[in-house]
Amino acid sequence: MSAPAVAQHHHRGSDPNNNNTAEYLNPLELQWERAEDLLADGKRAEARRVLEALVTTAVEADAVEELRVKERAVYRLAELLSVEKDVEALLQLPASVRPFFAQLPKAKTTRMVRKLFDHILTSGAPLERQMEVCHEMIAWARRERRTFLRQRLQHRLAELQFAQHAPQDALSTLQPLLREVRRLDDRALLLDIHLLESRIYFAVHNISKARAALVAARTNANSIYCPPLAQAEIDLQSGVLHAEEHDAKTAFSYLYEAFEGFHQLGDQARQARKALHYMILAKIATDTPDELSALLSSKNVLEYRGSDMDALRGVADAYNAQDTHLFNRIMQENRGAAFLEDDVLQRRLTEMYNSLLERHLLKLLEPYSRVQISYLAELLKLDVDAVESHVSQLILDKKLAGIVDQQHQCVVIFDEQDEKRAKARKEEAAAAGNKEAAGGGAASSSSAATPGMPAMEGEKESTTLYQDALTALEKYDRLVTALFDKANGKFDALVEENMAKRTAGRKDDKNSKKKNDSNTDEKGNEGKDKKNTNNNNRNNKDDNTSGSNNNNNKSSSSKDKDNKKNDS
Repeated sequence: MSAPAVAQHHHRGSDPNNNNTAEYLNPLELQWERAEDLLADGKRAEARRVLEALVTTAVEADAVEELRVKERAVYRLAELLSVEKDVEALLQLPASVRPFFAQLPKAKTTRMVRKLFDHILTSGAPLERQMEVCHEMIAWARRERRTFLRQRLQHRLAELQFAQHAPQDALSTLQPLLREVRRLDDRALLLDIHLLESRIYFAVHNISKARAALVAARTNANSIYCPPLAQAEIDLQSGVLHAEEHDAKTAFSYLYEAFEGFHQLGDQARQARKALHYMILAKIATDTPDELSALLSSKNVLEYRGSDMDALRGVADAYNAQDTHLFNRIMQENRGAAFLEDDVLQRRLTEMYNSLLERHLLKLLEPYSRVQISYLAELLKLDVDAVESHVSQLILDKKLAGIVDQQHQCVVIFDEQDEKRAKARKEEAAAAGNKEAAGGGAASSSSAATPGMPAMEGEKESTTLYQDALTALEKYDRLVTALFDKANGKFDALVEENMAKRTAGRKDDKNSKKKNDSNTDEKGNEGKDKKNTNNNNRNNKDDNTSGSNNNNNKSSSSKDKDNKKNDS
């Protein structure tokens, strides 16, 4: 088909160099039409060469029609490279069209960069190479002082870091960007940042912050015109959070709105498929198989046929049949599938498997009153320790009335009627114990002293293991309560007696000390008196001796006088 013939079916403008109203096509439009015809004929290689030449063609800044043609050529070339999976050429495309960004309005530049990175993502390019290109574009935007574009590229970098399972790095990139965008009051970018922040917090299991970020995103969406894509992403994140909180019905309604929004956009098949996966799992969790079959056979869902949808159908069948073997077989057959790499999908499937395993266990335990754990493990094709752990969890969650007999490695299931009677008896015993404790507790101590007494008067003794165990526990409970009452009373008496003894001992010690002190004083006084008496006696003796000596002297002197007289 010749160029003039092609030109007859497309828009024509007036030639500025011709006064007549002759119709013509400028060179860029001719190249664009030629590329479209080549693509229609299936000649992708030739069409690619034409589009690459068209993209690198210099255009005047005031040539509106030529700028529009070149813009369409960039988008069409990105689509062609994405279909051909030419990752390297697609990664080099943003750098090759940088001069063209200077001629476009800022809003169109941002939209084009976003579209190019979307095509890079769908082409399966490695995340490391995507981050390299993103860093290069951010550096270029800083040099050119394209603040709005740089902020969008930083948001894209945070998305890539989150996709690379580095949530902390993504948060460290988002926090300064969030403060900067708040100062500029860019509500559209704030909406995208809060949505990404909510997804990151959900990935690190911080549900409260994830919900707060989603509320902030909704607030910004209500203050501006919210594009359909952003609204669908908000609905998707709302459904994910409601599913995490086990509100399957509300989650399904949000996810259905998200799926419809992505589906109607036409170019968001990847996001629509993701929303469809979440929506099917939410419908499975509502236990409505009829509605699920109607959903899977709807027109919009049938457009997304594939191995992933077949796997989810099998999961629904296994969940409705409460068959863990079928569930495990489906997971084994689809191991390594791309759709199972989604973190949200893995979390939902894990919760669904645990719920299915609980149902299967309860179904197996229903006809038994006593069953070996090894037998359950053989039926479930699981380890004995794993089965024992799940049974123990069921008992702790009060979903199963029974005990795990560690000695015999078996599960003992209680009868519901026996359990109700035992519970009523236990409540009555507790009430009676409280009354006895309020009245002094003496009667309960004497009545509970013998562990072999019957449980209650006029009540038939049960012959089941559960009934015997409960009866024994009640008896020992009463006995231990009575013993504690007695022990507490004796202990108080012993404490009082010990304190009295200590007080009396202290008084006796004081009295004995006083007596000892008084005895010591008396002994000291007696010693002093004795000393004084001895001294007095000694003095008296001395006096007597001196007196006798004087008398003797006197007598001797008198005798001398008499002798002298006689001599004379």
